[in-house]
Amino acid sequence: QNGSRLRLLVEFPTLSGGAAMAAAGAFPATAAAAVALGRRPLGTALGLAAHRTFGSQGHSHPSHGSGHGDRSVHKGSLQLGRGSSKRRIGFEVHEAPGACPASGFIWTHGLTSSMGDEMGGGWPFAGIADIASVMPVTRYDARGHGISDPACSEGYTWHAMGGDVVELQKAWRKRHVFLGGTSMGAAASLYAVLQEPSAFQGLILATPPTCYETRRKFVPFYLESIEMARKEGLEEAKRVASKKTRPPIFMETEGGRNQFEAGWKTKSAMGLERYCAALEGAALSDLPGPDQLKTIKVPTLILAWRSDVQHPLETAEMLKAMLPNAELVVASTWSEIQQFPRHMREFLSSQT
Repeated sequence: QNGSRLRLLVEFPTLSGGAAMAAAGAFPATAAAAVALGRRPLGTALGLAAHRTFGSQGHSHPSHGSGHGDRSVHKGSLQLGRGSSKRRIGFEVHEAPGACPASGFIWTHGLTSSMGDEMGGGWPFAGIADIASVMPVTRYDARGHGISDPACSEGYTWHAMGGDVVELQKAWRKRHVFLGGTSMGAAASLYAVLQEPSAFQGLILATPPTCYETRRKFVPFYLESIEMARKEGLEEAKRVASKKTRPPIFMETEGGRNQFEAGWKTKSAMGLERYCAALEGAALSDLPGPDQLKTIKVPTLILAWRSDVQHPLETAEMLKAMLPNAELVVASTWSEIQQFPRHMREFLSSQT
């Protein structure tokens, strides 16, 4: 669009001890471009470093493949924006033999989380990568989170993050793309589908956040957290947060109880400015309105748990009522939460 180009670069570690690289030429971002190196087309996976350039050629960051049993993981970055707003989003693509090659699943983590946080046990979604047995999975760090660059003028609103999901989809040459996310990631997925309705074939909304009147009542929590962090630092913000009541469902097992420390390790790694900017974006965000939600026709799986004021069951039930083609699964125990990835695999398998 407007002369934009997508530069693709991929590194195959099996070639010359991992040093061999092949660079694809610049292709229009809207074109269906695939360049073959050996037997592997560059355009079939985001297992490469993808950079959108505007006129000038930027430097590239190669991807790396690593084996996880029968699953391979390819890491890279996607460059978004132009000029002073240029930034990179880090991602990884999980693939497995026998999975549907024409389909793909894009997963977005929650507020102040990251790919590493989820895989390290900071949230009960490490099993997302195993969906690769059904179809390739792209996980990424949202703007300002994990290894991704901070946002510039666009900020950290859920609507803006939905736009990033759309850009990932455009860079991934898949015929059928499904979206999923938890909390903030669920909201970003909804906005992505609204921005490009024909681009996506299904949704998974895990632990959707507060919305509408409930969210307006929750905004002061974000503002207080920002003020505390800026005045006293992240360590004091963590100490204050530790005194607050956590969802009972998280206190049933050691894994659930460990969520707090794991989550704050990731928050601390963000640094003060990125942490506060992410919370400011959350304070300015809300779910799409009911009239917009009713236009989303794709099959949707909603996953929720009980007794969590930040992710109330009422939001999940509202989405079930508003979305024309939705089903809802509610967990009452931690062991049931750990079954969420299985529900996701079964849902996606039923759509392929």
